[in-house]
Amino acid sequence: MHDFDQWHRLGKHWHAYVEQRGGNVPSTRADRLRRVPDHVLSSPRAVAEWLYRMKRVYLPAEPVKLLGAGAGWGTVGDDRHLERDLFEDELVASYGDSIYLSFACEHDRLDLWVEAVTAEDCSEVLHQEQE
Repeated sequence: MHDFDQWHRLGKHWHAYVEQRGGNVPSTRADRLRRVPDHVLSSPRAVAEWLYRMKRVYLPAEPVKLLGAGAGWGTVGDDRHLERDLFEDELVASYGDSIYLSFACEHDRLDLWVEAVTAEDCSEVLHQEQE
């Protein structure tokens, strides 16, 4: 049975970062944690909702061929896909885990990083600058 409060017992919250990059090398967790986060998220639901909003803006709906005999076609980035991801992202965050997403854009990549952190991983100064 899943423990939906595991993140809380672990003392986790999340730092969210949005990065556009033209090269092939993404930033590292250590690099990101040295920066002021774009958003500080305090619950798995907040993580899932932030990712949902970001995907709605940046992830274009595109048809994809599904795997398996007679599976047909599906769409990445449509309402059904985003609703399913909302549930799954909240579930992953409830374990106290980080979530990393990367999307191809017209000329570069967009990376969404949601870093699960504890008080030891971050400085309250970062949170005060965020407010």
